Amino acid sequence: MELKDVISIFENYGWWGGTFIILVFVIIMLAKSKWFSDIWSKISERFLERLMKNKTKDIHSSAKNITDSDIQNHDIFNYIDFWSYSKVPTFQFSTDYRTSVFRKYLSIYLRAYKRNLKNFVTDKSYQSMDDAELWKSFLTLTNDIVFDYEKEMKEYGIPEIVISKMKVKNNDTITLTIDLIEGICNSQFYDSDDNLLKMYSILNILLSVLENTISNSENVCNSINGQLKGLTFDGKTEP
Repeated sequence: MELKDVISIFENYGWWGGTFIILVFVIIMLAKSKWFSDIWSKISERFLERLMKNKTKDIHSSAKNITDSDIQNHDIFNYIDFWSYSKVPTFQFSTDYRTSVFRKYLSIYLRAYKRNLKNFVTDKSYQSMDDAELWKSFLTLTNDIVFDYEKEMKEYGIPEIVISKMKVKNNDTITLTIDLIEGICNSQFYDSDDNLLKMYSILNILLSVLENTISNSENVCNSINGQLKGLTFDGKTEP
């Protein structure tokens, strides 16, 4: 905005109107800046960390009531089904093309998490693991999930820029997740028969991970500028 534009705004809208318009303009420019994006990302990470910790904070008092059925029917599986069949299909992004791409991305992402987690808890090998084995099994599980959904996304033709942008965002969350899971695996506070309390607490953390990925997908989508122009996906072309 040049000086002549500022003068014109004040002439047309007066002091208060002009001040309001310029303030809105400044806020918009700040919101689009990398500085603001970095600050918001750090705030989001701190909020997610607190949310994850709160999900495990009050569980220990009811540890004796946690059963294998609570693991098999954990809320994470219900939420994945809800998001997959009711929420994701209604998401609208900035263009029809991006809507199709990100809906498919999130559908594959959620499906990979459910498939791998379900296999892990159904197998029940975790019930006989010591702390180190449990920790290593979750590292392997995390790597398997990421490999699984990224492979399927490439097969479906999800643009590499979308996969890589989401990967950058997810990596920060995964690093935090791994640290928290390691703490649970090595803490006597979460000791219980068959590792049920540890497993339940870890699933709570992973539920927060999925919530975070879904809530941040639109921000990642909006951060992609120009690289998708002219591409086609499911019959939709990016303008």
